[in-house]
Amino acid sequence: MFSWADPTVHVMPIVVALGVAAWYLEATHRPGNQATSRQRRQFFGGLVFLILCLSWPLGDLAQNVSLLAIILQRQILLLGVAPLLMLGTPMSVTTRLTRPAPIDWITSRIARPVTAIATTTILVAVTALPWSISLAAHSLIVRGLIVGLNLFAGFVLWIPVIERVPGVKRLSDMGKAGYLIAQSVAPTFLSFAWIFALRPLYGTLHGQKAAIGISALADQQFSGYLSKLGNFGVLWTVSFILFARAADAEPEDSGALHWEDVERAIERAERQERRFPSKLDPSTPSD
Repeated sequence: MFSWADPTVHVMPIVVALGVAAWYLEATHRPGNQATSRQRRQFFGGLVFLILCLSWPLGDLAQNVSLLAIILQRQILLLGVAPLLMLGTPMSVTTRLTRPAPIDWITSRIARPVTAIATTTILVAVTALPWSISLAAHSLIVRGLIVGLNLFAGFVLWIPVIERVPGVKRLSDMGKAGYLIAQSVAPTFLSFAWIFALRPLYGTLHGQKAAIGISALADQQFSGYLSKLGNFGVLWTVSFILFARAADAEPEDSGALHWEDVERAIERAERQERRFPSKLDPSTPSD
């Protein structure tokens, strides 16, 4: 049972964050991969948010007490942790991480706006269904898996906006703004059920009155409002900034070609040639 008088120290989030921090310092220490001071602040800020949303009290409330805490935790992951980690990672590092063919195949497809919206919507919705919340309440492994899926959904959400995947079509600022507006609407359709339901839908969650002073039904309704307002507040703010930047940008500023894109295109062509030499080599006799 959750109690404000009995704070709990969770070691696992700290260990994970320290492990990721050690990897980051090693990866950005290599020549050509150095991160700027601003990138380091962004990355470590993302790790701080990660620890906070998985630790007491929010992590404990999200375990089996409050849907409102679950939604707040997941919005921190999607709208805070994921973009900060991406912004803090130099392009040279993500280029190396996405170089293996299977990873390149996946990232090049989820970077497409329609695919990104569909993927984010499915992951956010499935992990918020009553049976998912019930499984997470009884299993540490399932909770960790759901946190990982939501963090992955956050990366997918921001990939078309934060340019860290080489060799994909880059959106204009206007296109990014429109994409974020679509993303703010699609994953929140469950919030209507939470707001208008006449009874609590999550039987596994209990103790809301004692822990946060509201009934289970009110907790569920507030979760619906938070889901919408949180997404709209963050994504529409970024969209407005992108719209304003697009209005001030020169036409030739969009569609810039980067060396990482050229390098990735060459790598893909070489892989294609190794797999299907007869299609690319004119000297190869055909049947």
